[in-house]
Amino acid sequence: MVPAGAQLESWENEGRRLAPQLEQNASIVVLGENTQLAAAVAVGIARAESARRHVALGDLVGDSAPLYVLAGGEDAIGLADCLRDGLPLNDIARPAPGCASLFVLPAGTPPVATEFVLGHERWAKLVKGFARAGALLVLVAPLDAPGLDSLVAATDGVVVVDTLPARVKRFPVLATVDMPEPPAAVRVAASPARWIVAAALLLMFASGAGWFAMHRQPLSGGRTSIGGATASTRDRAKPLAAPPEPAALLPIDTVRLGAVVNPADSAMASRFAVEVVAANTFAGANSVLRNDGELSPFPAATISPVQLGGGTLWYKAVVGAWRVRGGADSLLAALRASRVVRSENGLVVRVPYALLLADSVAREMVAHEVDVWRGRGITAYALLQDDGSARLYAGAFETPAQAAPLAASVRDAGTVPVVAFRTGRMF
Repeated sequence: MVPAGAQLESWENEGRRLAPQLEQNASIVVLGENTQLAAAVAVGIARAESARRHVALGDLVGDSAPLYVLAGGEDAIGLADCLRDGLPLNDIARPAPGCASLFVLPAGTPPVATEFVLGHERWAKLVKGFARAGALLVLVAPLDAPGLDSLVAATDGVVVVDTLPARVKRFPVLATVDMPEPPAAVRVAASPARWIVAAALLLMFASGAGWFAMHRQPLSGGRTSIGGATASTRDRAKPLAAPPEPAALLPIDTVRLGAVVNPADSAMASRFAVEVVAANTFAGANSVLRNDGELSPFPAATISPVQLGGGTLWYKAVVGAWRVRGGADSLLAALRASRVVRSENGLVVRVPYALLLADSVAREMVAHEVDVWRGRGITAYALLQDDGSARLYAGAFETPAQAAPLAASVRDAGTVPVVAFRTGRMF
């Protein structure tokens, strides 16, 4: 069943919200059990990112409705023809209406989602071309298509749309997007149980890299060819209109936090960690930290809901706690080597603050206390202190203010939230 236009728009808005998390990526594959929803998210990502760099949005599904409409609603040669017939990329790229830096790469002559197309050896060269040109390639592909593993291996990773984690656990997950809630409901829930339910990781062708390098920065004067059409580069240099904002959201439930309770511990804070993935729901971020329903052996794993610009809330899966950066760098390298995250993805972050849930916890009681908090919907973790006891924390944040959304849930769980420098070492 094809979702209605209003439904697709809400998914496109989720793609817009996600786009800032993908600024360092040059190529992504958007996957989902419903390819129309995946395509809508891909359109949102592409539109948002086209405000700062050139983006190509490719259809490997076969006339996916959101991409088909964006391409002008006409049958056209596309990616399948490029790969079968050796056509240059410039012959199929179609400029998106009203956006000089966004191009659509249609599916082309069927069949499209085949081993030959998705597993083609030229994808690796195309991806390198986008990376060198500072551009972004966004591909929408069916979840179970033959050749998908080869395609994903050539890119930075996948964005997963409304799909069970078990279906994509073999892939490096950059982010997950679950069902958008109505605007009136997009807020931190009033109770832990509700939070868990509602919110819960150069050249393809001889002209490929040159094509995007030519379009990366407009030159003064002259004319360039775009998909067979001719356009003035002086016109292309005009500022792009900002993409429309998502529907207004109600304020996210937060609390006013007091001063950091242990300022004397600033110098000994375990400030470094690894951000594995960001997702638009708690469940999406949590799925990265779980393996077959059980918690994976990530050290000091937690989920930090962070309010981004425009009032949007994203859930960041953060693992580890080190006083010096070297430990975080080593963990990230290990995660990449084991393909938990794709090479060049994942992020070492400086997050010295957390919510302090309990102090002086006996070591033998740590596992029990962590389980109790996780049962309330709070991803607690413990750090061992010099005296042999433990401190129980939730979240990991760059600034105290970022902890406010999570603090609302700690408050609703019956505990006064306090922000602290997180200290100690991992178990």
